[in-house]
Amino acid sequence: MPFFTDDVMQRIRYLHYKIKKFEEALDKEEESFNLDDLNLVLEYTKTLNINYQNVDHVKLLKDLDLTPIFLEPLENNREIQISDLMFECARALWVMARAYSHISEKFEDEEDWEDSIIAMVECSKIFKTGAYFSAASVNQHDIGVTLSSENLELNSEEARILAQSIAALKEENSGNIYFASKLYAGLSSLSKRLFYLKKHEEKKKQQLRGQFHFDMGKACQLKAQASLESSITNINKDKVRKLQQKANFYFLKSEEIWNEMISSVSDLSSEEKNSIELNLSVVKDIMKENKFEPLNYEEIKKIQDPEPIIIIPENLAPFVPKSTIYLTKFVPKDLNIKRFKSFQKKKIEQKIPYSKRERLIDKKAGIVRTINELKLLKENKEIDVEKFAELMEKYSTKLKMIETAIGKLAHSIKH
Repeated sequence: MPFFTDDVMQRIRYLHYKIKKFEEALDKEEESFNLDDLNLVLEYTKTLNINYQNVDHVKLLKDLDLTPIFLEPLENNREIQISDLMFECARALWVMARAYSHISEKFEDEEDWEDSIIAMVECSKIFKTGAYFSAASVNQHDIGVTLSSENLELNSEEARILAQSIAALKEENSGNIYFASKLYAGLSSLSKRLFYLKKHEEKKKQQLRGQFHFDMGKACQLKAQASLESSITNINKDKVRKLQQKANFYFLKSEEIWNEMISSVSDLSSEEKNSIELNLSVVKDIMKENKFEPLNYEEIKKIQDPEPIIIIPENLAPFVPKSTIYLTKFVPKDLNIKRFKSFQKKKIEQKIPYSKRERLIDKKAGIVRTINELKLLKENKEIDVEKFAELMEKYSTKLKMIETAIGKLAHSIKH
């Protein structure tokens, strides 16, 4: 074995075994992995990432005693024979990216928005890296769908979009409505970019169309709301009303697209259908609260959309394959190595050094702001009295719970 010493070969086998166990946990949606496991995937990929020149990869895989089969999940677990070590690296990176996505989802469930966004950005970058390794697999004639460079690139773009959507939701929930409006406009732009990136199958095409119309509707709606709530000067109510009418135009368009999908797209799974129906219920709820006269398309075109802001960085790969065909195609300025290394030095949990008390204080501030906004709506007679009482009770209860938790925390620290 000209490329690896016996000790390195033994380490590669160990890492391969650990990644397989790690992948099984992911497939079963178990919580038996952590950030250290991700470092093992990275070590494995970087160890295998050398220029093999014209050596027989199948023999190398056999000598290393690596599993030579990949079960293609998008083709009923069809067996694909692995015949290129760059393809094996792409497989490992695919596992790593899915793990970041899982960790991000876990943080999102805990309303730990900052860490959720960070994990999703890393997910996007690792999918991108996997796409490069897949493209460098010159000895791999059967690639399948999942690990094709095109599909991994698509996954990378979708992860970036999801990171932006978490950021937009975070700002909306925090009451930063004007900034959230710009983030939703940016989200719409990212979805539209993905829509035009390649020729999608009909189902994916319509999903993207519905989504970028809905997100721009949210952007217009929140900008109008921010104009009404935060202006300290006389409001141009006609301009605000037109923005609300444009929001409704986008919402109606997304509703039309999603209804059409349910009635005409034949290969929707039950999960996809449920997701679309949930989207429709959200749109209908919004439309119930915002009843405005529709405008014709010529008038709609004259109303300016909110300015988009994209805060999720472009998904540059932290490293690239060292195979022959890639040696001359990438230069150092293409790589985001410094940022990646900085991330690797810190656990995700340590990235945002929030104490439990600081988190509670932040939540309290958000609820106080919401209560003040409700009072303002009542004073301006812009909210139904019963709805006001219901919401005040809900947020007052939340406020008491948070104040009690802060008090208990302070007491435990003293003792």
